[in-house]
Amino acid sequence: MKTRSLSLTLIMCFLFSFAITLVHAQEDEQVVVYRQKLMKGHGASMGSIGDILKFKLPYSASHIASHAKNIGEYATLIPDAFEKNISEGLTDTQSEAWQNWDDFVAKAEALKEASMKLSRLAKDGDMRAIMPGVKGVGDACKGCHSVYRKPEEERFERK
Repeated sequence: MKTRSLSLTLIMCFLFSFAITLVHAQEDEQVVVYRQKLMKGHGASMGSIGDILKFKLPYSASHIASHAKNIGEYATLIPDAFEKNISEGLTDTQSEAWQNWDDFVAKAEALKEASMKLSRLAKDGDMRAIMPGVKGVGDACKGCHSVYRKPEEERFERK
């Protein structure tokens, strides 16, 4: 009888552990999905700025200021969104982000500052002054991506 009770206890422990593992895996997946949406927001705003400038769209400075402000606001969310160390699976984030956490956070802050600067430049309406600001935001993005984003050949395929 004790052997049967022990076996049942072991099976229950195994099932409980398995269930906890599944819950954590689902939680990690949702964290990564959120991160991806956050970064797509950055990309959409940056792409919109690029389109306005490239195609000389009539939306000009006020829209560029709004998009730049959005990028800056998204940048403030990066540290919280990436706090959990998840570098395996369907993520493009390399483990170095957590190994060099202070630098990673500093790069998010640099993106915020560059974006807010661009927003201020755009509000002034001088389109010639906007280009260096756009480059500053692009450089801030690249500064993080070049170190903490997986190389293209290692990235997962987005659907």
